[in-house]
Amino acid sequence: MPLNTLLDSGQPIVPLPDVQRTTLGLDAPGRFVCNTWDEATSNGTRHFDAIVIGAGMFGGYCADKIYRFGAANNLKVLVLDAGSFLLPTHLQNLPNIGLSVPGPLSPANDPGAPRESIWGMPWRSNVQFIGQAYCIGGKSLYWGGWCPRLLASDLPAWPPTVAQYLAQNYPVLEQQTGVDIQTDFITGALFQLLKQRVAAAIQQNAVPNLDSVEDPPLAVQGQSPASGLFGFDKYSSVSVLIDAARDAAQQPDSQRRFFIVPNAHVTRLRTSNGVVTSIDVSVGGSLRSLSVSSNSAVVLALGTIESTRLALASFPTNPNNPGAELMGRNLMAHWRSNICIRIKRSALDPTNALPNVLQTGALLVRGSAPQGKFHVQVTASADPTGNSDALLYTMIPDIDQLDAMLANQQAGWISIGFRGVSQMIGDQNTSVPNQSGRWINLSPYETDEFGVPRAYVQLNTTAAEDALANAMDAAILSLAKQLAGGNLANLQVTSQNRDGLGTTYHEAGTLWMGTNPQTSVTDVNGRFHKVANAFCADQSLFVTVGSVNPTLTGLVLARKVAQAAVALAAGTPPPA
Repeated sequence: MPLNTLLDSGQPIVPLPDVQRTTLGLDAPGRFVCNTWDEATSNGTRHFDAIVIGAGMFGGYCADKIYRFGAANNLKVLVLDAGSFLLPTHLQNLPNIGLSVPGPLSPANDPGAPRESIWGMPWRSNVQFIGQAYCIGGKSLYWGGWCPRLLASDLPAWPPTVAQYLAQNYPVLEQQTGVDIQTDFITGALFQLLKQRVAAAIQQNAVPNLDSVEDPPLAVQGQSPASGLFGFDKYSSVSVLIDAARDAAQQPDSQRRFFIVPNAHVTRLRTSNGVVTSIDVSVGGSLRSLSVSSNSAVVLALGTIESTRLALASFPTNPNNPGAELMGRNLMAHWRSNICIRIKRSALDPTNALPNVLQTGALLVRGSAPQGKFHVQVTASADPTGNSDALLYTMIPDIDQLDAMLANQQAGWISIGFRGVSQMIGDQNTSVPNQSGRWINLSPYETDEFGVPRAYVQLNTTAAEDALANAMDAAILSLAKQLAGGNLANLQVTSQNRDGLGTTYHEAGTLWMGTNPQTSVTDVNGRFHKVANAFCADQSLFVTVGSVNPTLTGLVLARKVAQAAVALAAGTPPPA
């Protein structure tokens, strides 16, 4: 039987704490972490020194860093997100609680209502998408966790100071996300044997186009970072947001330096003389306006598509000549393949060195071809159902159930999943829109419920990108044959498919960084060249995308943006 919709009575909750009750729950986490619009903006204090729009993976981290880095200057930070508070940690740090990610659909078939409680589809496109996670933490509550670096060879087109910053700060974010100690989460005999076999195949040049094998860079910290402390588990920005909010809550609202306001949909930034002067926000169905000073940083962190849309709607650089507009060009993502196989245990382990009961193994394999780079995420298990990820990213709180599941990992076949991710090359020169390229612009045909044009996203691939993805798939199958001892009788390919272009969440590049305002959208600190106090802090800043998942690089860039935002408010020089 469906529950009833709850209506606001208009009556304050007394006595404090004013935590709202639903039919089945008590919204203590939401109340103790978030604030209402009036609480954040109507307490008679000074302006905000930074306003971060979007509390997802990158916006959440950036906001926390502005708050921490700005402590000496008493900087005040506001975080606005169109979604509600949902969870206090990554979904996979909890037992199965029933939340799921919906399947892809054509944006033209958007039902106009959330799917799986929080997923919306604010843009339109020529390909299917899953959509946007409208909640505090955003997709960081759901993401897969693979977190490799871009290589130095991926960065020649980036501004040299940014490339240097990435190299210097990757270790910081690897520690933050739990990637720095890669084998505290993936261990065991299967992992070791698999790594040895793959390394040998690469060293012997037995598989074309494979370059190296690495321990899996998974954003999970299983061990304690210091004596007496809990491990971070799987990383999500919601954890650092909660910590900042509760730290700030020790002060009364009039002195508080950090506010998170959910259900606040930013519709437009108003500018004058190259400066954001106010922000239009829809809160509870009412349009509000927030004044912004010239030394206050406004940070767009909505994800590539929605950050680009908001920038185009708010301060197009060429409103009278759309063909000269840079914003929206250079769109990149990844081709992603999934190949699942089974190999006889006796073929993978001819010396019978493996124990009877096995635990999950994982690896990162990097490769390249003349058309570009790719990498392969490898997972393996002896799960009797053939699921290589059966015990990966899973919380099993019952020890008897855990023992039973582990004891079952002894099938005569080893199941291995290969997820290949191949590079796309951006185009910074071709005007938007065009027939064959990849780009984002504002739809001339449709506005959203707030009267703002929706983004239109065109995703295609080139013949060279298709050839690279095919070479990657061929390398995966060749590696599988090597692991099976070269005997196809020991190998079964159980499934092979390629994900849709709009289903990777890896869109990047449309607000790319550079030193020349004529050939880039943002500067080396993510500040828009033509808007003095507007920044971006997500993967739309990427100049090139390589083949790796964008999360680690995006977080490092968000850290750089945070430092620049603090410098703007403090009146000090920004980072180089």
